[in-house]
Amino acid sequence: MIEQLLSILVVGAMISAVYALIAIGFTMIFGVGGVLNLAHGALIMIGAFTYLAATSAAIPPFAGFLLAVVVTAAASYALYAGLVKYIEDNIVITFLATVVVALLLTELVIIQFGSAPSQLLPVISGTIYLEAVGTRIRYVQLLAFVVSWIAIGALWYYVTKTDEGRSILATSMSTRGAELTGVDLQKVKSRTWLIAGAFAGIAGVFIGTLQSTSPQMWLSPLALAFIIVVIGGIGSIKGSVIAAYLIGYLETASVEILGPSFQGVLSLVVLVAILLLKPNGLFGRELVHE
Repeated sequence: MIEQLLSILVVGAMISAVYALIAIGFTMIFGVGGVLNLAHGALIMIGAFTYLAATSAAIPPFAGFLLAVVVTAAASYALYAGLVKYIEDNIVITFLATVVVALLLTELVIIQFGSAPSQLLPVISGTIYLEAVGTRIRYVQLLAFVVSWIAIGALWYYVTKTDEGRSILATSMSTRGAELTGVDLQKVKSRTWLIAGAFAGIAGVFIGTLQSTSPQMWLSPLALAFIIVVIGGIGSIKGSVIAAYLIGYLETASVEILGPSFQGVLSLVVLVAILLLKPNGLFGRELVHE
């Protein structure tokens, strides 16, 4: 029983770090621009398939990983600069447009790679047996945990210690107040989409490696982002991280104790409970646009 609990703690911590990346990118875009980017899951898919294309072309896995992050960040920026920037004031049109982009990207991936699931080459191969826990951990799981927290830590430093980062934080709190202090809103939004895209690229490679890679893989991360952001509080980065760990541990425990078919059941139960008892999420909505 103790070994099972330790296994849940270790495995849950690793996948939850990746879940946090997915949710942070999603909530940042909403917090800064008020946009529900339904193409966020598709960007995660782009990250996974860019990595697949790179490694299939004999590019080393680590270089392919960096390429996937860069390409996904660029795709996210292009989505904002080429489309969302012109329609973001209309919530419904933006909502529908990002759905259409996600479907379009799915069709392009099917044309290029086919509809069958693909197996990604791990960024780092091998496993380690944790005797105290009684489970075997893949090195790529450890790498996912480390890289995810490096990214989260770098973001925290950026938004709290640098002028450019603080402008993102200021805009997320009040767009009018940020404008009055001389903040260029377009530049802030562009940087936010770049960061969210980079996070999606990192998550895409690791989700694609640890779970599955297919043209439909974007649906699960998108649903996951919604669940985590609603539980943590829309617009709250801190809430997204905590909720990601809550959901990650719930899913890991469900699989370990009840079986794979129950993976998402407890998460949905918690989501319904939060909506009934605390509709604004665990940490409420920190970001208010004026």
